Amino acid sequence: MRITGGQWCGRTLLMPKSELVRPTQDRVREALFNLLTPVLEGARFLDLFAGSGAVGLDALSRGVAEVTFLEQDKAVFTTLKKNLEAFGVDTYFAHNVNTLSWLGLSDASKPTTGRRQFSAPPATVSAARPYTIVFADPPYLWAKENGFEPIATVLAQRNLLAPEGYLITETDYRTDAVELSGYSLIRDRLYGKTRLAIYRRLAE
Repeated sequence: MRITGGQWCGRTLLMPKSELVRPTQDRVREALFNLLTPVLEGARFLDLFAGSGAVGLDALSRGVAEVTFLEQDKAVFTTLKKNLEAFGVDTYFAHNVNTLSWLGLSDASKPTTGRRQFSAPPATVSAARPYTIVFADPPYLWAKENGFEPIATVLAQRNLLAPEGYLITETDYRTDAVELSGYSLIRDRLYGKTRLAIYRRLAE
C-alpha cells in the first residue's frame, strides 16, 4: 500500500495483520482524491473506521489541513499510530474508539432505539468546527443491512459535517448507492468490487 499523490506520493504504509481490515486499495484512493481535488486544500477531514490510516494520510498528502482518525480495533490502531508517526503526523488526532457506538448506533446492524446515548467525543471532534469531508467505510455487512442513512443523519444532526460538505461512502459493489435525506448523491462509481459514492450535504 502506497500514498497515491501529493507530497508523500509513493511512500509505503504499514498494513495491520488482521482479517478484520479491508484496506482501501491504491487505485480506489487515487480515483477518489482525483475527484475531490477542487475541495481538498485546507479542508478538515474525518476518517471513520480508519484502519491503517491510508485514506486520511493520502488526504493530508494532497493538501487537507487536518484529519481526525477513528479506529476501534486495538491492534489495528497500533499500526495506525505507527503510520502517523512515520509521516510526522501528530497522533493526538487518532482515537481508539468504537465509531458506531460513538455515533449512537449499534454494532448489531440496527440503530439504537429510543434516545441515543453518545459516548464522549474525541478531543479533536467538535460540532463548533464541522468537517468539510467525512469518509465512512464501515463493515460491509453493517452497510448492507443498514445503508448510510443512520450515519448521514447523525453527521447532520450533530453538525459534524458542514452544510455543503461531502460524505464519502465505501461499500461492497453489491450494495447500491441510494439517496439520503438532506444530501445529494453526486457521484456513484464502481472500482472492481468496491463502490464509492459521494454525497453532498444540502445547505440549510
